[in-house]
Amino acid sequence: MSAFPDYLLKLSVSLGVIALFYHLVLRKLTFHDSNRHFLRFYSMLCFLIPLININHYIAPEPTPARTFVQSVPAITRIAAPEYPGFPPGFPGKPTEASEPWIPTFAEWIFYLWLAGAALMTLRLLGHVRSYLRIRSQSRLVSHDDGVKIFHFDLEMSPFSFGKAIFYNPHLHKPDELQDMILHEYIHVQQWHTLDVIWSEILCIINWFNPFAWLIRSAIRQNLEYIADQKVLENHPDTKAYQYLLLKAAVGPEFSLVNQFGYHSLKQRFVMMNKNASPRVLLACFLFILPLLTVTLAAFRWDVPGKGKKVINFYRTPVEVSKRKPKNLLHMAGLLLDETGKPIAGLPLEVKHDDIYIKTIKTDKDGFYFAELPVKPEKGITHRYSIGFEDPEHFLSFHTGEEYHGGFDFGESFMYYFIRKRAIPELLNHSYSIDSKSFYDRYDPSETREELKAYLFANLAPHQKEMDLRVSYINTHRWSKDVITLYKGGYFDRKKQLVGYEGELTLFLDGKRATPREINEAFKNYPYFLNESQEKRNWGPGNFCTEITYLTFPIYRDAPPAALIKGNVQMIDAKSFDPARLKNEPYLLDGFRQVYGASSNLIPEKQEVKRVMLLKGQLARYYDPSLREIWWIETRPVNEVFERPDFAAK
Repeated sequence: MSAFPDYLLKLSVSLGVIALFYHLVLRKLTFHDSNRHFLRFYSMLCFLIPLININHYIAPEPTPARTFVQSVPAITRIAAPEYPGFPPGFPGKPTEASEPWIPTFAEWIFYLWLAGAALMTLRLLGHVRSYLRIRSQSRLVSHDDGVKIFHFDLEMSPFSFGKAIFYNPHLHKPDELQDMILHEYIHVQQWHTLDVIWSEILCIINWFNPFAWLIRSAIRQNLEYIADQKVLENHPDTKAYQYLLLKAAVGPEFSLVNQFGYHSLKQRFVMMNKNASPRVLLACFLFILPLLTVTLAAFRWDVPGKGKKVINFYRTPVEVSKRKPKNLLHMAGLLLDETGKPIAGLPLEVKHDDIYIKTIKTDKDGFYFAELPVKPEKGITHRYSIGFEDPEHFLSFHTGEEYHGGFDFGESFMYYFIRKRAIPELLNHSYSIDSKSFYDRYDPSETREELKAYLFANLAPHQKEMDLRVSYINTHRWSKDVITLYKGGYFDRKKQLVGYEGELTLFLDGKRATPREINEAFKNYPYFLNESQEKRNWGPGNFCTEITYLTFPIYRDAPPAALIKGNVQMIDAKSFDPARLKNEPYLLDGFRQVYGASSNLIPEKQEVKRVMLLKGQLARYYDPSLREIWWIETRPVNEVFERPDFAAK
């Protein structure tokens, strides 16, 4: 069972690679059939990638490889292994029926996943039930070439599922129905329902993973691109077809079927107006192969070669002292409350691969220490953990190390600040300290005493940071500011420390700003800012290096014609100098360019095709604070995002 969380993690990362590659590289290409095969094949392949350990194929000599998952784990408790080399008092097996069974952390993860998957399955069954109810209320009017056509009286957009097409003949004119039925016939002919069902299964298994939902959306949208493309091959008027899509979008959206008038109409319109991508760009599909190679490498423990550096998603590898004992694991740290007082006498369970070994207690200074014998086993990873749970007193503590013949992280010793009061804004915080400098000088016969002294000698900066967090929360109970500078630290509206003065730079609408300027800009906004208003760039230590705030949107829908008249000045593109855009606001091909929140591109002079100066109410439509803003186009008119109808000026 302990391998199950690792499998879910690796599956999530694999799906993330596929989703990001599609959205960053393939989404804007017009190879819709190829994109369909890509999304379907690689999303399925992601379930196999976590099971592959490339050490078996590329290692020049036997190495103690770490294996996350040998196979999909069975849903059973793990039998307790024997512990060769453990000192007397360490149990080899748990006593049968002597203690009540308490689920391990890995088991809780599995049960949580199972509950979510069950709810998602019920959701899918609910959609199936709705479809069957609609089908039972519909009338079969045609059954040609294996395709069934049904009429119903519901106010819904036409849709198809499997080999059946459904529509309400009273809602649409005969000439409109021809295009609608052709669109749905393409879904039926190419078996798009299989892709839809796969996307639902993908989200049942990965209900917690936003990348799975992103792939689901991409699959559904790409199917509509395919059907639209086939219809337009024989359609004389693209605009008329787009108006038909808008008109047909009536009634509720039905997520289980291919529905004519839904699935991101705006993006479908943009794709209809795009020129066909050059076939040479098919080579882009090959770029996924090196990404998958890197992913496979990241899922193994040791990379063959001198030094054996580690690619890992949990922590950055550190140099290990040559004096570090190879057959012993030292797990040590300080447990303190939010005020820095030690948590003394706290019983902590020591486990090996989720099997209980013994209980230790923190001393009067909150120090805990466990020395465990370890023995390498080829291709097997062991996990050693120390933990405690007391929900009644808001205490929760877990730490662990993984061993596969060596500790590549050098056993970073830990400081844990655990809140003892119910302060919602105050989170538990942990800090690590490198062990190399300790092992380079320690006396093995005095390990416990020297390690405790080493931790206390390096406690001060972490204690100071925790004191700052507590002080801010206690003194700013009703703060409504977006960002606050307090004693050298920047705190956000959630009262979390996000960076330090001198290490964090703030920007407002693309320009450096002070906290006062940012708070003034958002003084009338009572809620937490969303991603379009605040973008954070993270650095080391989980602190931000830059935060960009925006008071205007990056893009907007095309403005009403009434705003255009009299508010547009046409400029000769040949005489326009793009260098002036360094200091003046502008939109490039429909998107606002600003430092820190978008591409911030300044086009070359030869790239500029059309230039307009937007004034008055039209400029304020894009940014309420402006009287004028440049509109720059470098693409064909039909590829400019939400282009205003300048002919109406």
